[in-house]
Amino acid sequence: MKQPFALMLAVLPFTVAAQTSTDTTYRHQLGLTASPQLHKFFQANRSLPLGLLYKRRIKVNQMARVRLVGQYSWRDTMDVTGILPGSSIEFWELSGYVGYEWQRPIGRRTTLTYGAEVGTGVSRRDFHDKRIGQDIGGAFQYDVHFASKQWQLEARPFLGINVAIAARLHVFAESALSASYNRRRDSGSGTAIRTYPNSPPTFGFVPSYATADAWRLRWRPVQLIGLTLAL
Repeated sequence: MKQPFALMLAVLPFTVAAQTSTDTTYRHQLGLTASPQLHKFFQANRSLPLGLLYKRRIKVNQMARVRLVGQYSWRDTMDVTGILPGSSIEFWELSGYVGYEWQRPIGRRTTLTYGAEVGTGVSRRDFHDKRIGQDIGGAFQYDVHFASKQWQLEARPFLGINVAIAARLHVFAESALSASYNRRRDSGSGTAIRTYPNSPPTFGFVPSYATADAWRLRWRPVQLIGLTLAL
């Protein structure tokens, strides 16, 4: 009777170690991410940038990672006085990142992660405005379109915390320091129609174009939150 009991005590440490490091036996991880905004929390987070995350284990505590992030929103502006049907604001963006991650266990279920990633992305915002206007010549109906296109290169070291809520399921959060280069191009054009008799039927706005470059360095306390599944 004593021998089986002694054998159980002997193998118990190895059993616990296997249970607490099951994630290291899986080579691949798939996940979903979101990028919450802390400024104007309840307004800015109505449309979160969502992403897909893939990790591949290179060594016991090291993983290569790839992320794709996208966002799309559209709304009309009919709630503004004087706005006519056909007015809208549309926005989309798409970004991709590659990186490398180191992991350091700090508890049975908790792991500290750190590393860096680089990426690029494009975005576009279209503002279509139709409304009734007024000038010294009288009333008119105008149709204006503004577009803003942006291209970005970015590098970001990150620091995160990962918690295992099941053998294969993990939740995590990351903080990052972002260094980026942005190039933006704005354009606008429009036409107008007079709404009273004996006036020129239409007139146009001179198309406008502007380009701006910017370097940015920002710390984001919560860059990502996410959920991963080991495969």
